[in-house]
Amino acid sequence: MYQQNRKALIEYATPLLGSREEAEDVVQDAYFRFVPVSPEAPLPPKAYLFRIVRNLSFNKRSRRKRENAVHSDDIPWWALPQPVETPEGDLMFREQVHAAAEALQALPEKARLAMEMYRFDGLTLKQIAEALDISIPTAHRLLKDAMAAIKQQMQRRT
Repeated sequence: MYQQNRKALIEYATPLLGSREEAEDVVQDAYFRFVPVSPEAPLPPKAYLFRIVRNLSFNKRSRRKRENAVHSDDIPWWALPQPVETPEGDLMFREQVHAAAEALQALPEKARLAMEMYRFDGLTLKQIAEALDISIPTAHRLLKDAMAAIKQQMQRRT
């Protein structure tokens, strides 16, 4: 009975699941549930076979919905898979950090302080200007020049 109805069962399950491959998997699972354990037992009716396919299709579809319901935005940062660095990539990153640190140390003192306050302490231009006792446009110019110098130094290294 299974062989006679296999094509019809697949055609029945395909629209329920949206994929012929998944429908074939469900029909095969239905076969294992349909065939009686002992060979002497009578086969259940054809409607029972279609009911098994229908229920398995609904189960598979609801499982897929539950699995897709988890959004990657809901996953905390510490649970996300971390990229595996190669030794070469790690070395290149360390060299870039070293070059940036050297470029930062080579800046004039006020420019270095302004850059550190802006990048590391998160201060605004107004707060930097007050701390260094300079005007806001001067603080902006110091930051702009410091960033340009660090960028230029980094480009020379690569």
